[in-house]
Amino acid sequence: MHTLILKDNMALVAGRDGYFLVSLNDMYIGRGLACYGEYNAAEAAFLKRLIKPGDHVVEVGANIGAHTIGLAKAVGPHGKVYAFEPQRVCFALLQAQVALNQAYNVFAYNQALSRSPESLWMPAVDYTQTENFGGVALMREGGSDAEAAAVTTLDERLNGVPCALIKIDVEGMEEDVIRGGLNLIRTHRPLLYVENDQIAKSQSLIACIQELGYRLWWHIPKLYSPQNFFNMSENIFGETASFNMICSCRELEAVEGLKEIKSPHGPHPSAPQSRPAWQYSINMTQG
Repeated sequence: MHTLILKDNMALVAGRDGYFLVSLNDMYIGRGLACYGEYNAAEAAFLKRLIKPGDHVVEVGANIGAHTIGLAKAVGPHGKVYAFEPQRVCFALLQAQVALNQAYNVFAYNQALSRSPESLWMPAVDYTQTENFGGVALMREGGSDAEAAAVTTLDERLNGVPCALIKIDVEGMEEDVIRGGLNLIRTHRPLLYVENDQIAKSQSLIACIQELGYRLWWHIPKLYSPQNFFNMSENIFGETASFNMICSCRELEAVEGLKEIKSPHGPHPSAPQSRPAWQYSINMTQG
């Protein structure tokens, strides 16, 4: 059994990293897991190369746990994964993956992270319709259908945790998360894996991380992998890729072949005129 369709567009997937309960209405993460047994395989394998057994990993914007379970297995029983997801429905599925895979080293929080414990709101989402549930952005002003989100900071929630890697994918609030964790980052100097797909916010985000003494490289994997776990040849994602930065204060073999970001003022690779061949070259072996 690869994917078992249940009811109401829900499916149980026996994937590369374990079992996943997913919504087929989720046009990227849910369908990716159902079709391929994994989501963004290149990104997942790259992240696993950055950590070792016993490490502590922070995942900000864990969504339904597509990467969480693989990270938990990579750090092993003596490591920990701290997973934050503010969407109530996605958080419920994240908890389901933790239970299905007995991933007891995952500590899941139904919270958003920002630069301070401010008021943030989750817009109304119709989970019965086809949507990109991973693309829902928090709002600073609520509406009649919006839900208040519980908000904390990295420094408040994880003060003293010796994290080795912080992964941040929060739909434009990446800099807010980093500024709310300056003490943690300055103390432990973890690797940072940060989404950077919003051109208007890119320069400020890059400058913020470089001011902390980090070097940055683009890592831009395509969502579809021909070597996917289910060996499916159909590409439902086309050329769609995720735009991320790997950031380090030390020498890092994983960045070999990736383009270094020297200045916040360089062109963003999502601009059509800025798409050289290097953006899709991944220095890794599919795991």
